[in-house]
Amino acid sequence: MGRHLKQRRRPTVAPGVVLGSLLVVGVSALVAGLALTTRDGSPATVAQSCPTALRVVTAASFAPVLAGVAPTLAEGADCVRLDVTVADGRTAAGRVAELAADVWIPDDAGWAGNPGPARLAAAPAAGAGTVLAESPFYLVTDRATAARVIDAGGGWLGLAKLVTGPAADPVRLAVRDPAASGDGMLGAGAFGEAVWVESGMDASAEALAAALPRTRTLDGDAAALPETSGEVGLVPEYALLPVSAKVRDEGAAVLAPRDHTAALRYSWLPGAAAAADPVRAAALDRVAAALTGPAGDGPLAQAGLRRPGGGPPSGAEGLPAVHAPLFDVLGPHHVDHVLASWYAADRRSDVLVAVDVSGSMQARAPGSDRKLIDVVRDGIGGLASLLPDDSQLTLWRFGSRLDGERDFDPVLRGTTLDGEGRAAVSRAVRELDPLDTGTGLHDTILAAYEAARDSARPDVPSHVVVFTDGRNEADQPTISLEQLGQRLVAAKDPQRPVELTVVAFGGQPQAPEIKALAKALEPVDGYLDALRTADEVKAAFIHAAAGGIHE
Repeated sequence: MGRHLKQRRRPTVAPGVVLGSLLVVGVSALVAGLALTTRDGSPATVAQSCPTALRVVTAASFAPVLAGVAPTLAEGADCVRLDVTVADGRTAAGRVAELAADVWIPDDAGWAGNPGPARLAAAPAAGAGTVLAESPFYLVTDRATAARVIDAGGGWLGLAKLVTGPAADPVRLAVRDPAASGDGMLGAGAFGEAVWVESGMDASAEALAAALPRTRTLDGDAAALPETSGEVGLVPEYALLPVSAKVRDEGAAVLAPRDHTAALRYSWLPGAAAAADPVRAAALDRVAAALTGPAGDGPLAQAGLRRPGGGPPSGAEGLPAVHAPLFDVLGPHHVDHVLASWYAADRRSDVLVAVDVSGSMQARAPGSDRKLIDVVRDGIGGLASLLPDDSQLTLWRFGSRLDGERDFDPVLRGTTLDGEGRAAVSRAVRELDPLDTGTGLHDTILAAYEAARDSARPDVPSHVVVFTDGRNEADQPTISLEQLGQRLVAAKDPQRPVELTVVAFGGQPQAPEIKALAKALEPVDGYLDALRTADEVKAAFIHAAAGGIHE
């Protein structure tokens, strides 16, 4: 670009100041039916004319809509006053619980997948889950980079390949802080989701990890507009409309992705207590009717938001049409992928890795000219590099009767990943040499699960990753798959939960032995990850670092 598309950030509202400019509402409307709270919880103003009040927590980008319907709600004997608290991002659910809010309207339904202590009504009670508005994402960049994206398919998946590929001149991203808003969470989430849909969750975790060093993450409320050539901003429509003239003046290109549409879904999420109370439920119904009916049309348009499935708001005439099908709402695991990729603290966990050292690990890994054991060594190193310093890593090797009757042998006991700890991991990984032995898989899975449970630290997630390229062969005595499932159930402790992943290399996901092993892991929500190529091994270990849980 000839000039940078750098937008001046909006000023932060000081505690105690009425959010007049942000909420586009006058004093008369505030007094009629709306009390506002700034993001730190300070009261902005107090309205007293209507005795029925609802506590609402909402995103900053939706608060103007509530202000817009406040005069309508203030009318009549069944009037409703809204006490509104603005809270965005991952902390909003906590504010819902803290305030015992009657309704939460986040900027995306994905935030509701893990509400924490917030007690929300289950759909369809009180309209729970209704999408009130949407705001689709666009890709904003310079014209040369736009041409590269179009040549790559013009969508999220093509963008992901340009960002994560080995090109000497990679495309870079600009995105708002994913923890602070749906803009950032869903922008980064859509990037990862395109890869997930195409290649699965391990590949998605790997793509997000690869994209992070090539991403500029913006704090504050400013739209994530590109600043340099080769950078693509991920911007929802509501944030793009106020600066669209500037974007055009700068000669930038705006693309509507062709493969999928990522759209913020502003969702109506009543509290369980409010939905069960006849008086508050009636008030909720009135507010919901105002937001979904004609009274909400003007405020939604002024906020730059669309009705679900509707056309663009006024001012969007110069933007490309949005036609691609919507991504599904991001599930909790998908959101966790994004947050764990961006924030090392989210990756904090204690991980026990057990590696098969049977003779077949000497073989060349499909898709590579390297031995499988070397690929696994690199995967463990990558896992250790992604875990934060206060995580712990334990490393076992296993085969058939490696230590007397025992099939496993600790190579590295639980080690904190500080500087010396990481060096110890590197030394231990080099000791993983294949041996002339079979695969003592069943006994090792059980022992690793029990060991992780017994060593679990309070408030630190515990995860077991067992890597094997064989079946439970040449191992006598051994427990059967049925016994494995039964003993895992007996070992399960809700106070010390353990995530269990078995990575099976070289097996077909639908092969009878793979399906049987997966079934044995089900009682403890264990996951079997069947891999076929060397590249998938690296992705599986990255996925373990990015939360490691499954759906």
